[in-house]
Amino acid sequence: MMSLGSIIIYLSIWFQPQDNPSQIIDVSRREGDKVFSTSTKQQIRQAPPASKLPFKCGMVFFYHVPSTGGATINQWLMEYTSKRNGTPTYYTHGSREKGKEERHASIFAQGGKNVHGGMNEFVTNFTSDEWRVVHCHHSSLHLNASEHLLSQWRSTVESLGCGFVANVMFRDPLGHTLSLFKHVERFQSSRDVWAKHLYTRSERGHWATQLDYFLYNFITRNPDGVDAETKVQRALSILRNHFDIVSVGDHVRFKKELMAMTGWEDREMKRTNTHSKDLTFSKSEVEEMQKLMTANGDTEFIYQVKKMYN
Repeated sequence: MMSLGSIIIYLSIWFQPQDNPSQIIDVSRREGDKVFSTSTKQQIRQAPPASKLPFKCGMVFFYHVPSTGGATINQWLMEYTSKRNGTPTYYTHGSREKGKEERHASIFAQGGKNVHGGMNEFVTNFTSDEWRVVHCHHSSLHLNASEHLLSQWRSTVESLGCGFVANVMFRDPLGHTLSLFKHVERFQSSRDVWAKHLYTRSERGHWATQLDYFLYNFITRNPDGVDAETKVQRALSILRNHFDIVSVGDHVRFKKELMAMTGWEDREMKRTNTHSKDLTFSKSEVEEMQKLMTANGDTEFIYQVKKMYN
């Protein structure tokens, strides 16, 4: 049996970034699996020239993928928020209505009962030196179907002379999926359910991979039943078109880039929401999960993200 700690050390060899991104070793390539045709030569969002940074005001939009150290980032971001004239400068998901996932994007954008006016209201009426933070997590935004909202909110904020800084954190795909096992008891699930969740193309549950969560949030995984290559290219397209800061496990670089764009004073990013117990898996479980990660597109997705951003 292997503990998650020893697996992560092993993974660091598989996914170690090199000076030349093309030298990154990827399990799918080493095993001779299909290599997707995704190209990273397309333009990605470029930060404004250093002479125009930092922005004097703006919005930090954090898309929080579970089990990527996002709780640490979210807690750190909240330290820069406050209330001005009774107006909150921090906004998170507006609803977790069980069984009503199709309404979450609408409530997140427009508000609802016992919720302020939603993101459409939150992106308006900035003061000349004001920063606001958005935490987009469970039951909030289905990016695959709500891409237009990111464009809309960015345009609104930038029309006010402020910056819109969209950011997301990922981690190595196998380590991410194995780490989700820590929720088995909390979700009243079982090892068997966790181990088999990727065998079906569209399975709703708590075990969404990074690729599926980024595209579909917490609703049914892959609701359109598309193949892995389609998902990978769709996710990379959303990153290229809408996200300013993208990192794979590098919180130090994430923080440095965000502070360069916001001009915030330096504050410690304290690690939080960590799991203290060992997670133990058999060799066959690890190998099988790796194959499923490759088949689902996650291995290729993170490989391409590293080439584009790390």
